[in-house]
Amino acid sequence: MSKNTKALMDEDIVVGLDVGTTKVCVIVAKIMDNNKIDIIGIGKAPSNGLHRGIVVNPHKTIESIRAALDEAKLNSGVDISSVSVGIAGHHIRCIQSSSIIGINNPDRVINDEDVRRLLDQSRILKLPSDTKIIEVVPQEYIIDGKDGIYETPVGMFGTKLEAKVNIITGLVSSIDDLSKCVTSCGVDIDDIVLEPIASSYSVLDETEKKVGVAMIDIGGGTTDVAVFKKGVLRYTAGIGIAGNLVTNDVVEALGISDAEAERIKREYGYATLSEILNDDEITFESIHRNQPKRTKKSILARIIMARMQDIFELSAVELKNSGIQKELHAGVVVTGGGSLVRGSRELAEEVLGMEVNLGFPSGLSGGLTKEVESPIFATGVGLILHRVKTINDVNKTTKGDKKKKSKKLNAKGIFAKIKEWFDEL
Repeated sequence: MSKNTKALMDEDIVVGLDVGTTKVCVIVAKIMDNNKIDIIGIGKAPSNGLHRGIVVNPHKTIESIRAALDEAKLNSGVDISSVSVGIAGHHIRCIQSSSIIGINNPDRVINDEDVRRLLDQSRILKLPSDTKIIEVVPQEYIIDGKDGIYETPVGMFGTKLEAKVNIITGLVSSIDDLSKCVTSCGVDIDDIVLEPIASSYSVLDETEKKVGVAMIDIGGGTTDVAVFKKGVLRYTAGIGIAGNLVTNDVVEALGISDAEAERIKREYGYATLSEILNDDEITFESIHRNQPKRTKKSILARIIMARMQDIFELSAVELKNSGIQKELHAGVVVTGGGSLVRGSRELAEEVLGMEVNLGFPSGLSGGLTKEVESPIFATGVGLILHRVKTINDVNKTTKGDKKKKSKKLNAKGIFAKIKEWFDEL
């Protein structure tokens, strides 16, 4: 295989790495000629070493990531060299800011460089020494006092360009710890993406984001809340209560192992009593194994419901903090592994007082698509879609630059030809 062929293959392969509190998931995708995305490999491993989305044991975290990468390599037949990584946790903060620049182009036409300069300007703000910027999300552009511009202003005329932005920040130590764990596994990092943003790419459509929607992603260690309006992320927050605490409550209440508690939660668990059709007795292993235990579905449901209610009540607080709770005309989408407990949607509707739907990954075309059509893979699939969009955006900008350069060269050629004609005269 030639070096050029290898480089071409690398460009066509995109890998998403979701390092969660309970699982590490690697998804390998191939960008096809028609820009469709085929899932060609999946790797999963139990996650050890994280607590509420934060690395607390680097050695165990590296082992978990390496195990998932190895399975994905074997599953896809691809040698993984780089990944897009998702980051979350209750240390994530959302800061509203603004910036302003002058347009110094002779023709006063706003270009890509102006927008980049504007967003770089917005990054200049005082932050605590232990905090760094993860992402800058433009909310609205203003040109010469003309507001209400939500798409990129490239190509528009003006002398002054302003932007209202959301600055997403996180703890330096948490971001660096995760990055070091990933690179220690022998792969480079293409991008570090906020997990709520990644998940939104796979479970929300553009119409929902435009009219207003909230996404609640219930993972193992953290629950992420993201609010979208007019097509952009308006607010995000992390909650330190998620699926693991639901399982822990079952462990404490019934006196059983973590594995058994997780099993009966998945098989027999309900988040609302009204969803139970037959209140059958269920049997499960005790810690001593030789003494099986029994309980009713309704008793298990009460244990689960109490903690799930906490999750949705805290989510309701964050929706209120967003300031646009009453503008969410598309309601709420609940996703992540924690949303798979039966009755979660109904309980969310009761607590939040608005329409709630379950979010399943979409936007894929072939390969192992069916294998990842579960809320468990919302972030992993979202990382793939986010990366593909980033690549397409870069390619568009590059083509635009080449086109401008070509026009300049053509213009020079024409003037040279005219000069030749005059010289001949």
